[in-house]
Amino acid sequence: MIIIRRSLAIVILIIIMHLGVNGQSVSPSPSPSAYPKIVTYSCIFLPIVSTSSKTTTWNFTNTFSIGFAAGINILYSDRFGFSYDMGPVITTTGGLSKVTNFIFDPGPIFRFKKGLSLITRIGFETAGRYGFSTVLAKAFTPAKKNSCSLL
Repeated sequence: MIIIRRSLAIVILIIIMHLGVNGQSVSPSPSPSAYPKIVTYSCIFLPIVSTSSKTTTWNFTNTFSIGFAAGINILYSDRFGFSYDMGPVITTTGGLSKVTNFIFDPGPIFRFKKGLSLITRIGFETAGRYGFSTVLAKAFTPAKKNSCSLL
């Protein structure tokens, strides 16, 4: 139980530091002459459910999985782009945590007003599994001054 709490504290610390320092540095609707445009990002994702022909596994039941991804978006217009996303997936089971997979999941980006995007991805894991995922994303521009304090 102490290991899980310590792992959770480390994850929360990373999230706080990430939100305080990083962010996607692209405005939601750049001028048309700026395309194609390449932007980078980082994110945290929580798999909700994994299915196979024999079983369905829900996150947060007996295990906890979290992923830390980084990627590149190639924006072709204010309505369309393509995303390349990759990163490790960490799983905690029975008080032990380890990197269980490395995932690569490219997909097209359908961009909407107010920084909203719909991304459909095909995911490939180093364990040999593959599948589909859909992401609803919102772009945030970092503030000019950021500070992070833990106390």
